Amino acid sequence: MTNTLLTTDSKSSTDSTAGTSTGSYLIPRTLYGSLFKAMRRNLVMSALAAKRIGPESIPGSSIDIPMQKAGQTMYLSRVEQGDEIPLDVEEYSGFNLKPIKYGIRIGITEEMVEDSLFDVMSLNVETAGYIFALNEESLIVSTLDAGSTAAGHDVANSNATLPITDITEAMQNLEEDNHIATDIIVGAEVANDLRNIDTFTEANKAGMNDPSKRLIGKIFQMNVIQSNAVSAKLAYVIDRRFAFVIAEKRPLRIEKYKDYGRDTRYAVATQRIAVRYLYENAISEITTT
Repeated sequence: MTNTLLTTDSKSSTDSTAGTSTGSYLIPRTLYGSLFKAMRRNLVMSALAAKRIGPESIPGSSIDIPMQKAGQTMYLSRVEQGDEIPLDVEEYSGFNLKPIKYGIRIGITEEMVEDSLFDVMSLNVETAGYIFALNEESLIVSTLDAGSTAAGHDVANSNATLPITDITEAMQNLEEDNHIATDIIVGAEVANDLRNIDTFTEANKAGMNDPSKRLIGKIFQMNVIQSNAVSAKLAYVIDRRFAFVIAEKRPLRIEKYKDYGRDTRYAVATQRIAVRYLYENAISEITTT
Protein backbone atom coordinates (compact mmCIF):
# COMPACT_ATOMS: atom_id res chain seq x y z
CA MET A 1 0.00 0.00 0.00
CA THR A 2 1.37 3.41 -0.93
CA ASN A 3 1.06 6.03 1.79
CA THR A 4 0.44 9.38 0.08
CA LEU A 5 -0.53 11.40 3.11
CA LEU A 6 2.28 13.89 2.70
CA THR A 7 1.91 14.30 -1.04
CA THR A 8 2.02 18.01 -1.81
CA ASP A 9 -1.45 19.53 -1.88
CA SER A 10 -1.04 23.27 -1.60
CA LYS A 11 -3.70 25.89 -0.95
CA SER A 12 -2.34 27.95 -3.82
CA SER A 13 0.96 28.62 -5.46
CA THR A 14 1.13 32.01 -3.75
CA ASP A 15 1.16 30.28 -0.34
CA SER A 16 4.53 28.66 -1.03
CA THR A 17 7.52 29.95 0.87
CA ALA A 18 11.19 29.16 0.44
CA GLY A 19 13.76 28.95 3.19
CA THR A 20 17.49 28.37 2.97
CA SER A 21 17.49 25.67 5.65
CA THR A 22 14.35 23.78 4.74
CA GLY A 23 13.93 24.30 1.03
CA SER A 24 10.47 25.02 -0.29
CA TYR A 25 7.39 23.73 1.52
CA LEU A 26 3.66 23.73 0.90
CA ILE A 27 0.62 23.55 3.16
CA PRO A 28 -1.18 20.22 2.69
CA ARG A 29 -4.98 20.35 2.94
CA THR A 30 -5.11 16.75 4.19
CA LEU A 31 -3.16 17.69 7.30
CA TYR A 32 -5.29 20.81 7.88
CA GLY A 33 -8.38 18.60 7.97
CA SER A 34 -6.96 16.38 10.69
CA LEU A 35 -5.66 19.30 12.69
CA PHE A 36 -8.80 21.41 12.79
CA LYS A 37 -11.05 18.43 13.33
CA ALA A 38 -9.20 17.75 16.55
CA MET A 39 -9.35 21.44 17.56
CA ARG A 40 -13.12 21.66 17.05
CA ARG A 41 -13.76 18.49 19.01
CA ASN A 42 -11.87 19.59 22.10
CA LEU A 43 -12.36 23.34 22.40
CA VAL A 44 -15.20 24.26 24.74
CA MET A 45 -14.56 27.71 26.18
CA SER A 46 -13.14 29.56 23.18
CA ALA A 47 -16.65 30.41 22.01
CA LEU A 48 -17.30 32.20 25.32
CA ALA A 49 -14.76 34.96 24.60
CA ALA A 50 -16.13 38.49 24.64
CA LYS A 51 -13.97 39.16 21.58
CA ARG A 52 -11.43 37.25 19.50
CA ILE A 53 -8.94 39.69 17.97
CA GLY A 54 -7.41 38.43 14.74
CA PRO A 55 -4.06 39.19 13.04
CA GLU A 56 -5.49 42.05 10.96
CA SER A 57 -6.30 43.95 14.17
CA ILE A 58 -2.84 43.45 15.71
CA PRO A 59 -0.49 45.66 13.64
CA GLY A 60 2.63 44.87 15.68
CA SER A 61 3.65 42.22 18.17
CA SER A 62 1.03 43.32 20.70
CA ILE A 63 -2.17 45.30 21.04
CA ASP A 64 -3.33 47.94 23.52
CA ILE A 65 -6.94 47.36 24.57
CA PRO A 66 -8.73 50.45 25.98
CA MET A 67 -11.58 49.85 28.41
CA GLN A 68 -14.24 51.90 30.09
CA LYS A 69 -13.67 51.92 33.83
CA ALA A 70 -16.21 49.88 35.72
CA GLY A 71 -18.92 51.77 37.56
CA GLN A 72 -20.19 55.28 37.02
CA THR A 73 -17.42 57.69 35.98
CA MET A 74 -19.51 60.44 34.37
CA TYR A 75 -21.85 62.58 36.46
CA LEU A 76 -24.64 65.05 35.91
CA SER A 77 -24.49 68.40 37.62
CA ARG A 78 -27.25 70.76 38.60
CA VAL A 79 -26.78 73.95 36.57
CA GLU A 80 -28.21 77.31 37.59
CA GLN A 81 -29.45 79.76 35.00
CA GLY A 82 -26.53 81.44 33.24
CA ASP A 83 -23.88 79.21 34.82
CA GLU A 84 -21.33 77.35 32.71
CA ILE A 85 -22.16 73.68 32.21
CA PRO A 86 -19.44 71.56 33.88
CA LEU A 87 -17.21 69.49 31.64
CA ASP A 88 -17.02 65.75 32.29
CA VAL A 89 -15.85 62.71 30.30
CA GLU A 90 -15.93 59.01 30.90
CA GLU A 91 -12.82 57.45 32.47
CA TYR A 92 -10.83 54.81 30.64
CA SER A 93 -8.11 52.32 31.51
CA GLY A 94 -6.52 49.58 29.46
CA PHE A 95 -3.90 46.88 29.14
CA ASN A 96 -1.44 45.49 26.62
CA LEU A 97 -1.86 41.99 25.25
CA LYS A 98 1.08 40.28 23.56
CA PRO A 99 0.48 36.92 21.83
CA ILE A 100 2.98 34.16 22.64
CA LYS A 101 4.09 31.56 20.11
CA TYR A 102 3.40 27.89 20.81
CA GLY A 103 4.58 25.10 18.54
CA ILE A 104 5.06 21.40 17.93
CA ARG A 105 7.34 19.79 15.33
CA ILE A 106 6.51 16.26 14.25
CA GLY A 107 9.13 14.12 12.52
CA ILE A 108 8.24 10.96 10.62
CA THR A 109 10.95 8.90 8.89
CA GLU A 110 10.44 7.55 5.38
CA GLU A 111 10.62 4.04 6.84
CA MET A 112 7.69 4.80 9.14
CA VAL A 113 5.67 6.09 6.19
CA GLU A 114 6.56 3.08 4.02
CA ASP A 115 6.05 0.38 6.64
CA SER A 116 3.04 1.65 8.59
CA LEU A 117 -0.47 0.34 8.00
CA PHE A 118 -1.81 3.65 9.31
CA ASP A 119 -1.46 7.31 8.34
CA VAL A 120 1.16 7.95 10.99
CA MET A 121 1.48 11.66 10.26
CA SER A 122 -2.28 12.17 10.31
CA LEU A 123 -2.53 10.51 13.73
CA ASN A 124 0.28 12.69 15.10
CA VAL A 125 -1.25 15.85 13.67
CA GLU A 126 -4.61 15.03 15.25
CA THR A 127 -2.87 14.63 18.61
CA ALA A 128 -1.15 17.97 18.06
CA GLY A 129 -4.53 19.58 17.47
CA TYR A 130 -5.75 18.13 20.74
CA ILE A 131 -2.72 19.56 22.58
CA PHE A 132 -3.26 23.02 21.07
CA ALA A 133 -6.90 22.83 22.16
CA LEU A 134 -5.89 21.91 25.70
CA ASN A 135 -3.41 24.78 25.78
CA GLU A 136 -6.04 27.32 24.74
CA GLU A 137 -8.46 25.95 27.32
CA SER A 138 -5.76 26.17 30.00
CA LEU A 139 -4.98 29.78 29.09
CA ILE A 140 -8.67 30.66 29.45
CA VAL A 141 -8.97 28.91 32.82
CA SER A 142 -5.84 30.69 34.09
CA THR A 143 -7.22 34.11 33.15
CA LEU A 144 -10.62 33.32 34.71
CA ASP A 145 -8.81 32.42 37.93
CA ALA A 146 -6.73 35.62 37.80
CA GLY A 147 -9.77 37.79 37.06
CA SER A 148 -11.85 36.35 39.89
CA THR A 149 -8.97 36.81 42.34
CA ALA A 150 -8.43 40.41 41.20
CA ALA A 151 -12.12 41.13 41.77
CA GLY A 152 -12.23 39.37 45.15
CA HIS A 153 -15.01 37.15 43.82
CA ASP A 154 -13.81 33.80 45.17
CA VAL A 155 -16.58 31.71 46.73
CA ALA A 156 -15.32 28.82 48.89
CA ASN A 157 -16.99 26.30 51.19
CA SER A 158 -16.21 23.18 53.20
CA ASN A 159 -19.04 21.15 51.70
CA ALA A 160 -18.37 17.84 50.00
CA THR A 161 -20.84 18.80 47.29
CA LEU A 162 -21.78 22.06 45.62
CA PRO A 163 -24.70 23.82 47.35
CA ILE A 164 -27.11 26.05 45.48
CA THR A 165 -26.16 28.92 47.81
CA ASP A 166 -22.64 29.00 46.33
CA ILE A 167 -24.06 29.38 42.84
CA THR A 168 -26.36 32.20 43.87
CA GLU A 169 -23.53 33.95 45.77
CA ALA A 170 -21.31 33.82 42.67
CA MET A 171 -24.17 35.24 40.61
CA GLN A 172 -24.64 38.00 43.18
CA ASN A 173 -20.96 38.93 42.86
CA LEU A 174 -21.53 39.67 39.18
CA GLU A 175 -24.92 41.33 39.62
CA GLU A 176 -23.62 43.80 42.20
CA ASP A 177 -21.31 45.14 39.47
CA ASN A 178 -24.10 45.36 36.89
CA HIS A 179 -23.14 42.14 35.09
CA ILE A 180 -25.41 39.25 34.13
CA ALA A 181 -24.41 35.66 34.89
CA THR A 182 -24.67 33.99 31.46
CA ASP A 183 -22.62 30.81 31.92
CA ILE A 184 -21.23 28.53 34.61
CA ILE A 185 -18.21 26.46 33.55
CA VAL A 186 -17.68 23.47 35.81
CA GLY A 187 -15.14 20.71 36.45
CA ALA A 188 -16.09 17.04 36.42
CA GLU A 189 -16.89 16.72 40.14
CA VAL A 190 -19.00 19.87 40.22
CA ALA A 191 -20.84 18.65 37.11
CA ASN A 192 -21.63 15.45 39.00
CA ASP A 193 -22.95 17.47 41.93
CA LEU A 194 -25.26 19.40 39.63
CA ARG A 195 -26.55 16.22 38.00
CA ASN A 196 -27.64 15.06 41.44
CA ILE A 197 -29.60 18.22 42.27
CA ASP A 198 -33.23 17.24 41.67
CA THR A 199 -34.42 20.64 40.50
CA PHE A 200 -31.58 20.90 37.98
CA THR A 201 -32.09 17.37 36.66
CA GLU A 202 -35.85 17.75 36.29
CA ALA A 203 -35.53 21.06 34.46
CA ASN A 204 -32.83 19.82 32.09
CA LYS A 205 -33.62 16.24 31.21
CA ALA A 206 -33.28 17.07 27.52
CA GLY A 207 -29.74 18.28 28.10
CA MET A 208 -28.80 15.20 30.11
CA ASN A 209 -29.72 12.59 27.48
CA ASP A 210 -26.66 13.12 25.26
CA PRO A 211 -23.47 12.61 27.31
CA SER A 212 -21.33 13.83 24.39
CA LYS A 213 -22.65 17.37 24.79
CA ARG A 214 -20.60 19.71 26.96
CA LEU A 215 -23.66 21.94 27.44
CA ILE A 216 -25.35 19.80 30.08
CA GLY A 217 -28.29 22.08 30.84
CA LYS A 218 -29.27 25.41 32.38
CA ILE A 219 -29.57 26.64 35.93
CA PHE A 220 -30.91 30.08 36.87
CA GLN A 221 -30.90 30.85 33.12
CA MET A 222 -27.13 30.17 32.92
CA ASN A 223 -25.66 27.69 30.46
CA VAL A 224 -23.94 24.89 32.39
CA ILE A 225 -20.79 23.81 30.51
CA GLN A 226 -18.44 21.04 31.63
CA SER A 227 -14.74 21.30 30.77
CA ASN A 228 -11.95 18.95 31.80
CA ALA A 229 -9.55 21.92 31.64
CA VAL A 230 -11.27 23.17 34.81
CA SER A 231 -10.16 21.42 38.01
CA ALA A 232 -12.71 18.85 39.10
CA LYS A 233 -13.79 20.81 42.20
CA LEU A 234 -13.92 24.29 40.62
CA ALA A 235 -16.54 26.30 38.75
CA TYR A 236 -16.57 29.74 37.15
CA VAL A 237 -19.63 31.94 36.80
CA ILE A 238 -19.11 34.52 34.04
CA ASP A 239 -20.78 37.20 31.99
CA ARG A 240 -19.53 36.08 28.59
CA ARG A 241 -19.98 39.57 27.13
CA PHE A 242 -17.23 40.98 29.36
CA ALA A 243 -15.25 38.12 30.94
CA PHE A 244 -12.19 37.59 28.72
CA VAL A 245 -10.63 38.38 25.36
CA ILE A 246 -8.41 36.32 23.01
CA ALA A 247 -5.72 37.90 20.81
CA GLU A 248 -4.48 35.67 18.00
CA LYS A 249 -1.61 37.07 15.97
CA ARG A 250 -1.15 33.76 14.15
CA PRO A 251 -4.10 31.38 13.95
CA LEU A 252 -3.21 27.73 14.29
CA ARG A 253 -1.40 26.63 11.12
CA ILE A 254 0.67 23.75 9.87
CA GLU A 255 3.57 23.63 7.43
CA LYS A 256 5.69 20.77 6.18
CA TYR A 257 9.17 20.20 4.88
CA LYS A 258 11.58 17.33 4.29
CA ASP A 259 15.10 16.89 5.60
CA TYR A 260 16.71 14.83 2.87
CA GLY A 261 19.86 14.32 4.93
CA ARG A 262 17.86 12.48 7.60
CA ASP A 263 15.32 11.04 5.16
CA THR A 264 12.58 12.41 7.37
CA ARG A 265 9.40 14.35 6.75
CA TYR A 266 8.31 17.04 9.22
CA ALA A 267 5.07 18.83 10.04
CA VAL A 268 5.30 22.02 12.12
CA ALA A 269 2.20 23.31 13.90
CA THR A 270 2.34 26.82 15.42
CA GLN A 271 0.05 29.41 16.96
CA ARG A 272 0.59 32.88 18.45
CA ILE A 273 -2.08 33.57 21.02
CA ALA A 274 -2.77 35.34 24.32
CA VAL A 275 -5.78 35.38 26.64
CA ARG A 276 -6.66 37.91 29.36
CA TYR A 277 -9.65 38.78 31.49
CA LEU A 278 -11.45 41.90 30.30
CA TYR A 279 -13.54 43.04 33.29
CA GLU A 280 -12.57 41.10 36.41
CA ASN A 281 -15.95 41.82 38.00
CA ALA A 282 -17.57 39.70 35.27
CA ILE A 283 -15.99 36.53 36.76
CA SER A 284 -16.61 34.64 39.99
CA GLU A 285 -14.90 31.40 41.04
CA ILE A 286 -16.48 28.66 43.18
CA THR A 287 -14.32 26.15 45.07
CA THR A 288 -15.66 22.97 46.67
CA THR A 289 -13.77 20.47 48.81
